[in-house]
Amino acid sequence: MTKRLALWALPLATTMMLAGCSSNSATEPAETAVSTAPAESKKTSASGDVLSAEQVESIASKLLEGDNAVQIVGNEQMQKQLEVAKNAETPSGIKPEKCAEMNAKYSVTDLTASVSATATSSSESVGKVVQVFSLTDEATRKNVSEALTLDDLEGCEKATVELGGEEIETQRQILPLDVEADQSLTMSTQMDAGGGQLLTSVVVQALQDGNFVLVTLQTGSQQPAELAAQAVELADRAFAEIEAAQ
Repeated sequence: MTKRLALWALPLATTMMLAGCSSNSATEPAETAVSTAPAESKKTSASGDVLSAEQVESIASKLLEGDNAVQIVGNEQMQKQLEVAKNAETPSGIKPEKCAEMNAKYSVTDLTASVSATATSSSESVGKVVQVFSLTDEATRKNVSEALTLDDLEGCEKATVELGGEEIETQRQILPLDVEADQSLTMSTQMDAGGGQLLTSVVVQALQDGNFVLVTLQTGSQQPAELAAQAVELADRAFAEIEAAQ
């Protein structure tokens, strides 16, 4: 699975572009670089205090403490990635056409107005990506909030994505799970990764005040229900850490 294909896996396209996805393994982390940027002074948005770069990086890293091969992307590097993602082309070749329209409607293409960090880890069974965004303006928070209103795939539970001239089949479902946040959306996606391997991912996207958390778990061996429980737990822990930091 490529980064371009991964865009279709999620309603919030930008964030999954940053997370990345390996074509050979569901557990390989994205290419990352640890930021050494100093903490920023506190700012205030329409939704309250904005976390510092040091705080979001600390929260992201705490969530994957004890995991294997943990890598952290701090705010400085994230801003570079977010800028690239903002200007990236939207995915093409999604069928049926109405599913392409849905993907465009429920995508957030610009998360540059944030202080953010990403933590990734990998093991033989599960790859994890945790992203924390402390949003710095009301317009971005509103865009994320509107994207999270997706509650019905409307016939797009099954769709195909054209990639390099090949059509990849996908199956998606929205999972009715509660997250300790104002809004949340949990979705599972299964894709044919080739060679008889079925790649499963579960993504929790949640917004609390001006803080947006995205948790992605990917595997070639576990079922969506198993992944979902782990992903929701990580999201809840993220908001508990955010509350403590504020």
